[in-house]
Amino acid sequence: MGFFKCSQLWILFLVVFVRSTEARGTKYGVAFRSLMDENGYKGGATGVLVGNRLAYVEGYGTTLTDHMMEATTVLPASGISKILTALTALKLIQEGKMYPSDKVFGADGALSHLVEKNVVKDNRIFDITVDDLLRHSGGWDADISKIADPVFNEFLVDGNQHIVNISKELKLKKALSQEDIIKFMLTQDLDFTPGTKSSVSNYGYLLLGRVIEQVTNETYAVAVKEDVLVNCGMWHTRLGPHQTEGNLPFKGKKTREINAQLREKHQVIGEYYAYIQPHLVDSGLGWFTNAYDVMRLAQCIDGTADYMLLNATTIDLMLQKPKYAPDATSWFGAGFMVHENGAVWVNDETHAPDVVFLHKNLQRFHLKREYTGDENDPVAWTLLFEGKPSIDAPLKQLSRVMIESETHWPTINSFVDDLYDRLLSMGSSTKVIKLKIEEHRANQFLIALKRVEFNVVWVNAYTHDDGTFITVIAEQDPKASRECVALAGLPLRKLVERKLELEEEGYNITFIQNYKSFSHRDSFVFIGVFHKGAFRNDSHILYGIQHFDRPYKTLLSLYEEKGFKPLVQSLEYNRDDALLTFILEADSGNEKDQKEIYSSEMDLNEARLERAVQKYAKQQSRLIYLDASNHRGRPKFSALFKKSRKTTWLFSLGQTPEQILDTVTEKQKEGYLPSVIVGYSTSKKSTGPKFAIYLEKPTESKRFL
Repeated sequence: MGFFKCSQLWILFLVVFVRSTEARGTKYGVAFRSLMDENGYKGGATGVLVGNRLAYVEGYGTTLTDHMMEATTVLPASGISKILTALTALKLIQEGKMYPSDKVFGADGALSHLVEKNVVKDNRIFDITVDDLLRHSGGWDADISKIADPVFNEFLVDGNQHIVNISKELKLKKALSQEDIIKFMLTQDLDFTPGTKSSVSNYGYLLLGRVIEQVTNETYAVAVKEDVLVNCGMWHTRLGPHQTEGNLPFKGKKTREINAQLREKHQVIGEYYAYIQPHLVDSGLGWFTNAYDVMRLAQCIDGTADYMLLNATTIDLMLQKPKYAPDATSWFGAGFMVHENGAVWVNDETHAPDVVFLHKNLQRFHLKREYTGDENDPVAWTLLFEGKPSIDAPLKQLSRVMIESETHWPTINSFVDDLYDRLLSMGSSTKVIKLKIEEHRANQFLIALKRVEFNVVWVNAYTHDDGTFITVIAEQDPKASRECVALAGLPLRKLVERKLELEEEGYNITFIQNYKSFSHRDSFVFIGVFHKGAFRNDSHILYGIQHFDRPYKTLLSLYEEKGFKPLVQSLEYNRDDALLTFILEADSGNEKDQKEIYSSEMDLNEARLERAVQKYAKQQSRLIYLDASNHRGRPKFSALFKKSRKTTWLFSLGQTPEQILDTVTEKQKEGYLPSVIVGYSTSKKSTGPKFAIYLEKPTESKRFL
């Protein structure tokens, strides 16, 4: 067994080594690392989109807190934050919820409630439109204004007597807020007439974030997540730092100390805000992301992953040349800088960490709706850094030279690499296993799986240490993935709405799990998985939500006699009440006595579940469903079994995450693949989550949950 385990680990190491070596051996990889070293960056990451594949991704150096930089490490998004804001606004315009010509502060403007008649000094403020905010044409120019950049005013006034101090003018005894900045700026003159020029404005995008909040009646972060992050599968991206790696670099320090540290380490004001006060710079510079997600964003814009965030009309609006620059070869578009050849990119930010994001063929994709380049023709790329370098390198030009120096890009597609804890292959079957996804990122993760043609074959939610997490098993299947919709965190009303909407499109709900959530207002929410044409036309489906256990048992017995078989039996406790959510199916009636074929168990503790598994194994029954709930600090299980003439399977309880991954790695060699993994907590608070796992040798096609 020792040799078997070592050989498996060696194979995994070899696969990772080959993939890593293929990428790191490229001319581009050498150039990227040289750029980092020669210009004094502490750490960074890069990704390159070639066709519809992520052909290159790498992290290099260390983070601000001296942790090893990985390709998955989240870094300040800088100007990409404005792209997320612009795309959210454009999506709202596309949906008819607002218009480019809408006046921001006018009588019916989204921010008219912030205007007091006796406050506004420059009446041109009432002419500012949503389109002006998108294109940095609102009338503010930090380079000539006596206020400089109002978003960073409290830092910029330190040691500079020529800049107006907003806090002093407002006689504040606290740190500036967004509301304070807006209130003050309404009393000031504009630097130019709105719509007559463009100048990068963090303040203009601060306002655009507030417009989005008013239009959607959601917080800015939620609006961006629902309109952009989920649709694009950007499951790492979030407002504010993704994780705290020990002590944050500026925590608890005074402004002068922070300024000195920023100067010493070549860091920037925007980085401080992104880490410590992301709420103040949210829609301008507040997001954190990584190379994987930025390249997913590129696919989302150009449609190379079979999805386009914006339609043709809205993309035209995004790329549109402003009237004030009819002869320009490049200009400020909506969020992006735009070149006349169709390339779009992120502009440099004075007070933010360096980033590069460039898509060089958006117009070609936009017009032809397809990828027309060869396998060595990069479409888009990104470079993400922390802080400013010791040498101010022309990054956009350098990155283009680096890209063009590479003639043979790796043929791998690394978009799948951040989606699994284990990647398992057997014959024509390839499965990914991910044990722990934070619930608030689950829908983005599920979309990211769909974009790389993985069909969800198992999903389960569990709670541990006041957090809710999702476990997923997915199998590569282009057709099934296109015809699958998997959603987590659905309140009951939303579950019913989506079920009815998707049924109109020919989808059937094939899986429901009711679970407790620490991330939603509703403590009980649902996972729903829908597949197109999952059931036969002559099938009869019965759904039930949160039935008490005794009435459910009676109903199940009654419907089994009518030829119904249980497919899903989710168990959740509301205090001492056991609640069952279920799906029952009856087809043309070929299986007359379902009771002898299908068996239902519920309210099982760990010991009783073990005994039930042993009992049904002797009866040649396979596990088709398992769910766990927490009842007074102890796990309770619900299970469904089905008789099978030919089945070989293994089952284990109480495994740690590390043991689960070792198990699936070892048992793959014997021909077993996992089909059920369920997480749960025990009464021992000091321990991590435990898992139950069911593996079987594939003997029959199981396309749907």
